[in-house]
Amino acid sequence: MEDYRSVERELRGEIMRTDVFVRLVSGSRDERRMSRDLADVFVSFRDVERRFGRFDPESELSRFNAGSNRRPSSEFRRLLADSFSYYRETEGLFDPAILPSLESEGYVGSFGTEAFGILGERGSVAPFRFGDIVLREDGEVRVPDGVRIDFGGIAKGYAVDRAACLLRERGYTDFLIDAGGDMFAAGGDAEKGNPYWAIDVADPVGRSGSAALLILSDRAVATSGTDRRRWTTVDGRVRHHLIDPRTGKSAETDIVSATVVSESVIRAETFAKSLCILGSSEAEPFARRHALPMFLVTDDGRTMYNDLMKPYVYAETDEK
Repeated sequence: MEDYRSVERELRGEIMRTDVFVRLVSGSRDERRMSRDLADVFVSFRDVERRFGRFDPESELSRFNAGSNRRPSSEFRRLLADSFSYYRETEGLFDPAILPSLESEGYVGSFGTEAFGILGERGSVAPFRFGDIVLREDGEVRVPDGVRIDFGGIAKGYAVDRAACLLRERGYTDFLIDAGGDMFAAGGDAEKGNPYWAIDVADPVGRSGSAALLILSDRAVATSGTDRRRWTTVDGRVRHHLIDPRTGKSAETDIVSATVVSESVIRAETFAKSLCILGSSEAEPFARRHALPMFLVTDDGRTMYNDLMKPYVYAETDEK
């Protein structure tokens, strides 16, 4: 039996305003080598933040939205191409062109800063035209007037997938990466003799622990909800960051959190947000059409999950 060992590190709120936790388990590497690899994972996270953060005026995304960078990097174009794919697959529920609506609803500053949520509605915003953006073969990206994009709904998942790829390239088979509930669970917790990772789904209503315990191996999971980034506008209305592209407003939904298991975090993240926007009555048929294992918590405390999620649910706190 191999002598497994582990190293782990957590940064709370320092990257993308979220908590990032990574644990590596190995039976063949010494702790010094593992610590170096762990440090490189956090460098990768900060690189994604530097490129795609919308609150940094010098980020590649900010310069793109300002019109000063219409020939972005290959990585930017890759994320833009992925966004097009999920825009189509989610039937428009995932739409990066929501930025003007986010700002109109009050999300004008980074969460936790004085600027966050200070504005109420400022009238109509430009219609979403993400589908009209053109990626030319010569590297230029053509953007309709008034269209500005936010990668907040996809960049965190991309960062986790990128980090998982880095670790696999270095030969790791057992690790856990968690960025604010967007997670990739590779292999298992071999140090404890488990061929899987046990993942808690937080209870956003009772806030008394977890709503369920998932058992995952070589799978991604993401949870999105209306309970995290919420604010009250100057006119007293409660808003959240999940914009419904059909209305341009914070989604009116009875789902407080949606959890999706998938092969990649970026896919789990985009579909979890889509389910939240839809509400519980539309979520189940949508998940069935797209073969999504889903777990939902509604605003009255109910939990719901479909047959595709059953193999991953070890236990839940409430009856279905």
